[in-house]
Amino acid sequence: MSISLIKSSFNIYVSGFGCCKQEIIASVGPVYDISRFGISIASYPEDADVLIIQGFLNRKYIKRLFEIYGAMKNPKWIVAYGRCAIENAFFESDDDLIKTFKEKINFDIYVPGCPPRPEAFIYAMLRLMEKT
Repeated sequence: MSISLIKSSFNIYVSGFGCCKQEIIASVGPVYDISRFGISIASYPEDADVLIIQGFLNRKYIKRLFEIYGAMKNPKWIVAYGRCAIENAFFESDDDLIKTFKEKINFDIYVPGCPPRPEAFIYAMLRLMEKT
């Protein structure tokens, strides 16, 4: 007999410098209330299942992302949220930096927009739950 486990809740850790964070925070409020879907915001990477990367990137931030990702427990997922994260908006243009980042970080889902609406964020999280 095989038992499959389905992830029914997510703790998310939002990282980045950008305006997309406000839309994610709005989804926590009473209008959208993502907690009804079992989604909550984690204060520490160690408590998170999902790392949400949004906003601009630079060398120091990418180093920090690797630290955050390493601190997360398995299984873990990564979401590219917003135009900057998806299209690699960098403060520094360094081809090696971009190449290293893309080689080590594989996004599980992309949420397009500038900034994406809270509805798009909720939809993406629900799709990610279905994939797990």
